[in-house]
Amino acid sequence: MSDTGANTAKVARPLSRGGPLDALRFFAAFFIVVYHYAEQAPVSLFAIHPAFGRGYLATDFFLLLSGYVLGRAYGSRVADGRIHDGAFLIKRIGRVWPAHLVMIAAFVVLVLGATALGMQPRNPQWYQWDQLPQQVFLIQTWGFQGPSGWNMPTWTLSALLVCYALFPTLWRLFGKIASPWTALLVGAAVFVAVDVFSRQMFGMPSFHLHLKNGLYRAIPLFLMGVLIARLAREVVIGPKLADALAVFAVVGFVVLNVVGEYAYPSLALLGLLIFAASGSARNGWGWAKTGGRLSFSLYLTNQFVGAVWFAMQRLLDQKVELHEAAHWAIWAMAFPAALVFAWLFERLVDAPLQDWLKPRLDKVTADWGGKRERNQAAQAMVTPLS
Repeated sequence: MSDTGANTAKVARPLSRGGPLDALRFFAAFFIVVYHYAEQAPVSLFAIHPAFGRGYLATDFFLLLSGYVLGRAYGSRVADGRIHDGAFLIKRIGRVWPAHLVMIAAFVVLVLGATALGMQPRNPQWYQWDQLPQQVFLIQTWGFQGPSGWNMPTWTLSALLVCYALFPTLWRLFGKIASPWTALLVGAAVFVAVDVFSRQMFGMPSFHLHLKNGLYRAIPLFLMGVLIARLAREVVIGPKLADALAVFAVVGFVVLNVVGEYAYPSLALLGLLIFAASGSARNGWGWAKTGGRLSFSLYLTNQFVGAVWFAMQRLLDQKVELHEAAHWAIWAMAFPAALVFAWLFERLVDAPLQDWLKPRLDKVTADWGGKRERNQAAQAMVTPLS
């Protein structure tokens, strides 16, 4: 895939911190938190409006965005052979697995501590010890039986590990298709085909699948994100058009979901929103930069915060009779609590882990890249003589 395409007069804007993409990452993560906490409200948000029960769209958006960001950040390096496929995968694993292990350990301590105090988890089926190894090694979406399990949102990380392994092949394979529009249409056809298969095999659309069948859901969405990244690199739009498309996508998405459940158009609008963000000239938003940095930690830690927060709320309810307004206030305070915990986790756990791990992974994977470059140089020397 070349960096230019049908519209070559402009160059795609580079990814930058503090812009629309960081804002989108944060809003996607935050809506997932709303979805996870919705049933803990004094009146379930799902009963207030069905749109609150469509948290799957936020997760699907997260999968789309993951493919897009990797396509923009690594696509040219993969195409040019500047990064070894194995090195790419090792670095992606190193980005998500260490922080995940810390949170799994936190859940184990929480369950053991609660059990020692005579308190049973509200959903004991989520904390089955025979399922812990699958959670630890992030293989729970690879066909294993079982309920949600421990830190439930990490099923997406399990699926994304497979997406990361496939990414270099997908980028090169779809790079053989000359037009980015044609490549996007092929990707959409793959998505629809998997969805039809899912409805026939599992009795539900692919975008509702998760846990043991999560790969059927994640891979087509990740692929669409990758292909949107290619489109954004080769078909560059101006800032005014980008902003107009973004407004159209947001308003259209909200209206659709207020009216009813329209999954395909909603996903198409989310894809359009990602594409529009690529052309926006807006940046330097401090809140978006902070939100983007927090998005991974918020996604990883919100279930833990919710388990602790709402367990404490139930204990309080047993001791004190509270007015309904107080119940709503306590429930609402769970969201700033989740944000504060995510901020502390990012600053005190995730960032230090990455600072320690990154130079070590760079050292290991640099040798892989060196071997590849030496092999390419050797092939270039013998080619004229063959």
